Amino acid sequence: MSSFRLSGGLSLRRFSVVEGAFLLMLALMTSRVLGVVRQVIFNALFGAGADANAYYAAARLPDTLYNLIAGGALIHAFIPVFLAYEKEKGETEAWRLTSLVFNLVLVLMSAVLLLGEFVAPAFVNHILVPGYTPAERDLTTTLTRIMLFQPLILGLGTVITAILNSRRQFLLPAVSLAVYNVGLIGGLIVAKLVPGVGIYGPTYGTLVAVVLQLVVQLPGLFKQNVRYSFVWNFRHPGLRQVLVLLLPNALAISVAYVGNIVDTYFVSYLPDSASLAALHNAEMLQALPAALIGQAIGQSLLPHLAVQAAGRHYIRMRQMALKVIGFSIALTLPAALLLVLLGKPTIHLLFEHGAFDPHASDLTNLALLGYAFALPGLAAGNLLSGGFFALKDAWTPFATNTYALVVRWGMLYFLFQFIHGTQAIMVVPLALAIAAGSEAVLMAILLLFRLRRYIKRDAGMQRLERRRRYQKELKQSSVQVSSNYE
Repeated sequence: MSSFRLSGGLSLRRFSVVEGAFLLMLALMTSRVLGVVRQVIFNALFGAGADANAYYAAARLPDTLYNLIAGGALIHAFIPVFLAYEKEKGETEAWRLTSLVFNLVLVLMSAVLLLGEFVAPAFVNHILVPGYTPAERDLTTTLTRIMLFQPLILGLGTVITAILNSRRQFLLPAVSLAVYNVGLIGGLIVAKLVPGVGIYGPTYGTLVAVVLQLVVQLPGLFKQNVRYSFVWNFRHPGLRQVLVLLLPNALAISVAYVGNIVDTYFVSYLPDSASLAALHNAEMLQALPAALIGQAIGQSLLPHLAVQAAGRHYIRMRQMALKVIGFSIALTLPAALLLVLLGKPTIHLLFEHGAFDPHASDLTNLALLGYAFALPGLAAGNLLSGGFFALKDAWTPFATNTYALVVRWGMLYFLFQFIHGTQAIMVVPLALAIAAGSEAVLMAILLLFRLRRYIKRDAGMQRLERRRRYQKELKQSSVQVSSNYE
């Protein structure tokens, strides 16, 4: 790629959409490859048994709490406001705003950690996996309480990622994605070599992983001449703008994670005890193309869309959004086909070792067939939501995500009436596919309608209109002078 220049210090480079997407795709690919290595080791050690199911279920509450307050929601809310503040009020005020956001995340995530530790037993027993045995529920509760430290560390790291992304510097955030799996693999190695550690090895490995993910981004943050101050002012107008965007944005993303909790609730009652582990493995394989297309391109596209929206260049914004989103959606169709055709041999080659038996392999393939149908809708929805966030509209994605959750829940009840036995595992991914596809269509219609309405407010169109009026007035003045002269 000729535009991908290596001069000038990569940690300080401002990347274009293409460069940023390429870099994030490369990092995501590396991360997913390491994730496959991690999963191969995990499956060989724990298979699809009770320990594996407890581990997968235990991650649901920490993931939901993190995404409710921080996660991608914070990045999408922070970047447009930070860029506007830096342009209008200067760097000093922009860094003051950043300090306020960091302090707020620290306090909120600490409170969430304490609350989560208190409610974990009731949540696991009555909401998450009520269909599990008492011993499995107790293990899930213990692992959940350990993993609840993960959202606090991830939340602080997300603020750093948002700062770097706002400066269009994607290298270190991309590297942090790849480094994440190193900690998890280390935990699995400990579980293999140290007797008695068992499932606690990868559980504590997740905490090591998120610490590594935060630390690797610190050099890039220091090079931005960041100025931190311990300030606390809820009346700060910039903080209020971030919170106004964050609330619906966080709710929109958390709705998707509530969907995962709903899925886990239904799966806990399935007769096949390997169902949750099989779904996790299938979702991990489907997540690779979904992340490469939706997450990498979407993350690199958002700062550019935000700059265009701030400058009221709506026509240019619509053209860029249509080109990138159209190209990205086109990529998902062959990717979904490859999942269908190559899923079974890939699962057999990668996972069918040690404690992961042929039955777990067949069950994972069934789930993957369903997830393949969900791929286009998931990737499209991720990209389309960036257009609304750039316009500082987080309520529309929240509304469409809520619509998708209702559809998903309804399809779970509906499909379970007709699909039984071993095939019942396909209900979960098929419900997701129907919900994600219909949501993507709805978001596309709403975004294009919104941008069409904004054409008259486009800065270029307004300049053109002023020029036309000026030329018209000049012509009328010339005619009037000529008439007076005659």
